[in-house]
Amino acid sequence: MSFWKNKKVVVTGGAGFIGSYLTELLVAEDARVTVADNLARGSVSRIQSVEKKIRLLELDLFEYENCLTVCDGQEIVMNLAAKVTGIEYNRFNMADMFESNMKLQMNVLKAASEKSVKRVLQVSTACIYPHDAAVPTVESEGERGGPEPTNEGYGFAKLMGEKLAKYYTREKKIQVVIGRPFNAYGPRDHFEEKTSHVIPAIMKRILDGDDPVTIWGSGNQSRAFVHAKDIARGMMLLAEKAPAGTPINIGHDREVTIKELFGVICKVVGKTPRAFYDVSKPDGYPRRSADTSLLRKTTGFVPMISLEEGIREMYEWFPRKK
Repeated sequence: MSFWKNKKVVVTGGAGFIGSYLTELLVAEDARVTVADNLARGSVSRIQSVEKKIRLLELDLFEYENCLTVCDGQEIVMNLAAKVTGIEYNRFNMADMFESNMKLQMNVLKAASEKSVKRVLQVSTACIYPHDAAVPTVESEGERGGPEPTNEGYGFAKLMGEKLAKYYTREKKIQVVIGRPFNAYGPRDHFEEKTSHVIPAIMKRILDGDDPVTIWGSGNQSRAFVHAKDIARGMMLLAEKAPAGTPINIGHDREVTIKELFGVICKVVGKTPRAFYDVSKPDGYPRRSADTSLLRKTTGFVPMISLEEGIREMYEWFPRKK
């Protein structure tokens, strides 16, 4: 029998990009799912296929009383609630990114503890790692230095959220598991210029007919992209099997440069525009990929969806949503 069968599970941010995949996977495992989302960046359309099988609470988790309502009677909380934007917003709004994400983490963890929730997944981020982190990046790299400068506000908030998760695990009767996802992509992502991630940003510019297509940085920076559905699977496995208070990466080590990524997207969409690499804009991390030794040892997780397959899914999804 599935670990999740009949479990009372709440997914904060469950109508969001990754949260919607997680919601669907939990329903498929016969969990009794509550989705808590203010729908600021989430959408009911993302969870339409399971809407009748879940309880949807449209509310704001910046209000602590709402967090108490959400956690009441639950066995597991999957805390994906976060303020997530693109690099442009992150660079110039660090106070907002820090304050917003700290409040969401503090509220949900405190409410879960007060309502005697047995187990919580606190979702962190690969943005907690320092700019010069060894690649592939092992979890211990998060114990030194500070986050990459363009993401400092968000990265420090998530790092402090990890600390809080460890304190709650040690001092309260609650088990808080910590997951650090790397570079999610896939259908349902955001394509708005100011808040989008690199793959939807490039895809939108190509499909809008830009030539040349402006790409931030040198193009030599590399990333290991992971489909949002794979990340959601990894989160479920961590919530089920991981030790509390131990940060664990969710990702893989198959890197691709942004120049190579541009070529893959062009191939998928069938267009051949030129690229203009705007070196006046930051590269961010020069390289980023996950050491997943601990993840595999703990859960057996291996990503299933290839980059080209995932980008093709995005392309097929995009025209109906733009």
